[in-house]
Amino acid sequence: MKRITTTVFVLTLLLAAAANAQSLTYTYSYQGGPLPIFRDSANIITVANISVPKAILISKVTVNVEIDYPGTVDLNLFMYSPILTRTKLLERNCGETGSLSNITFDDTAATKYSDVCPVTTGGSYRGIEPLTNFNGQTAAGIWSLAVENNGSDDRTGYLRGFSVVFTGTAVTDKPITGPNFVFNTAGNQSGMVAPGEMINIAGFNLGPARAVLAPSGDLPTTLGGVQVTFDGRQAALRYVSQYVLTAQVPFDLQPGGRAAMRITYNGTTSDSVNLDVLTAVPGLHTQSANGKGLVTAVNQDGSLNSLANPAPRGSYVTIYASGLGTVDPALATGQVAPNLPLRPTTAAILASIDGYLAPVIFAGAAPGFVGLYQLNIQVPSNANPGSRALSVFAGGGAPSQEDVRIWVR
Repeated sequence: MKRITTTVFVLTLLLAAAANAQSLTYTYSYQGGPLPIFRDSANIITVANISVPKAILISKVTVNVEIDYPGTVDLNLFMYSPILTRTKLLERNCGETGSLSNITFDDTAATKYSDVCPVTTGGSYRGIEPLTNFNGQTAAGIWSLAVENNGSDDRTGYLRGFSVVFTGTAVTDKPITGPNFVFNTAGNQSGMVAPGEMINIAGFNLGPARAVLAPSGDLPTTLGGVQVTFDGRQAALRYVSQYVLTAQVPFDLQPGGRAAMRITYNGTTSDSVNLDVLTAVPGLHTQSANGKGLVTAVNQDGSLNSLANPAPRGSYVTIYASGLGTVDPALATGQVAPNLPLRPTTAAILASIDGYLAPVIFAGAAPGFVGLYQLNIQVPSNANPGSRALSVFAGGGAPSQEDVRIWVR
């Protein structure tokens, strides 16, 4: 079984009927850099992903690939939809001279690639299996092109890019999202939630075309015609738009099972999205937008933690998180945490820096905010200086995201 080099996110969308039957065409392209195609013995499948935001019912798909490899006879080439439907485009076809530079796979092409094995760049050909396998699905989600060297330990190459053209009809009758498009606002963990966690929900037709931001103070449960519920319990809403919502998971949601999330916009309700409910899903706020790298931390002297301002060993730092679960005394969903009394978490919170236990002096709701948690921790005296790994753990919940660092002096 060969190891996949990237994670394929699955978005299963159940569709009713298309409210707009007008035919639409959209093109999306891979935005990353070239990906290596490894030797056969490496047992690695190279995967490039494209994120498609448009929820259209597919009537036709074409795929253009740009692959630099000396012999297509070695290669298997597969296309995956967001619900993991697979179409086989090539499977060790042709010989040493076939070109996959600027080749388009199109079911309406006159010939199969495997029948003519073109040596020149460009041109349209049919794959081994038809791209009509994807018809009737929605385009929204993650599309993947997988390339496998299954024939040579002497040759390598690069997957330089691919693009997909979708033709279909618009879906505009209900909000559409999925479990892997529900993210912790700080750590970007998906598919699971905790009571009181701030989450981003991505999808289509989730809210108004002109975004609406909640006013300061306690958050409402209805905003811009949008409501979000978990097992019938109403979430609090900070931001709503057509493609993204920001909400607080209800504090009274019970951990240990699954909850059905539903989005209602202007009276139309989404299909149920089932999410695991944990005691806590710690996501640490970082100084980058992707939830990786340097943590957002305030040193004991009030400076922002950085290379220029590392935290001395034995000193205290304040970090911020989402998803640490319930607090005591309890807060209402959407309520701004007061200055007094402080609201510590009910779950035991642990932290580590550089692999050493970092004592947690306080973990609880950050005063003056909704859904934000504050942690005051001590830098271990035996931590090594430099940029060091930082992790937070909560009893009965998941650990914080990987690849978070803090500067230590």
